[in-house]
Amino acid sequence: MTSMGTAELALARAGLPGRPDPVLPALDIDLLRALVAVIDQGGFTAAAERLNLTQSAVSMQLKRLEDRLDRRLVERDRRGVRPTADGEVLIGYARRMLALNDEAVLRLLDAGARGRVRIGAPDDYASVFLPPIIARFAAANPRVEIEVRCALSRELEAELAQGGHDLILVTRRDGHGGGSLVRREPLVWAAAADHRPETAETVPLALFPEGCAFRPHALSALDRAQKPWRVALTSGSLSGIQSAVASGLALTALARSTVPPDWRILGSEDGFPALPTVDIALKTAERPSEPVRLMVRHLLDALGAPTIVPPVPIARPMTLPDPVSG
Repeated sequence: MTSMGTAELALARAGLPGRPDPVLPALDIDLLRALVAVIDQGGFTAAAERLNLTQSAVSMQLKRLEDRLDRRLVERDRRGVRPTADGEVLIGYARRMLALNDEAVLRLLDAGARGRVRIGAPDDYASVFLPPIIARFAAANPRVEIEVRCALSRELEAELAQGGHDLILVTRRDGHGGGSLVRREPLVWAAAADHRPETAETVPLALFPEGCAFRPHALSALDRAQKPWRVALTSGSLSGIQSAVASGLALTALARSTVPPDWRILGSEDGFPALPTVDIALKTAERPSEPVRLMVRHLLDALGAPTIVPPVPIARPMTLPDPVSG
């Protein structure tokens, strides 16, 4: 480490003399953003895609941060990249510093901003991911009007191409389709805590409509496992799916972050096959306005931090027009 040795850093923290006028190393926001991206995305390749940098650039940024603090922050194992004990400590501070940085920038740059941001998202993403992000953005940008439309991912992509949206949050098909990767979500089987629909001879399902990216994953997995199934309910809204599951009518397959905390996650021990992980991507119009660009930055930062995305309550889903998932 060039700016301060480990012993001197400890003395400075304690307020003790180590050398004349000790100066703590400054933490660069871009380096902290690289650390958060690597941890949240589980590796350097996905982090580079999210940050729109090369993999070597992300590696160099993380190395600079480790050198500056004289601490190893991440380590690799068979499952990917995970934080060290020091990395776990820093990641919490990094998220708070990034949030404060972005909040300050948004407040100062957008205090006089006017315009409209048109967002498209499937109903489950709009209900769970967007409310806290939009609320925070709107507080800093009171003159920006925000519109949200819910539809299937493939419909939203077609509408984006026709100029119907400024940005969309969609499920990538088979890992392809462009856009910025903002999150990887495991699909899981879920049922109400006090019901056992999975014990039925033919598994009853509550699913989003044909065209939803989750639906074929669920049905194909059951077919491969030779597990009989029937669709008990089809709904275009997350609240409809939640109501069916909560009543014991059926079980469902959802992105993990959209499962209410009091539901049961079903796995191999319950006789259910594993489901894949899906990529959630952010796509924008060709020439986004300044408010749109700032909203994109806000979304990219926020969606990389799973702790800000609480599972949506059953009784209080977000009501939006034209709810359709996938």
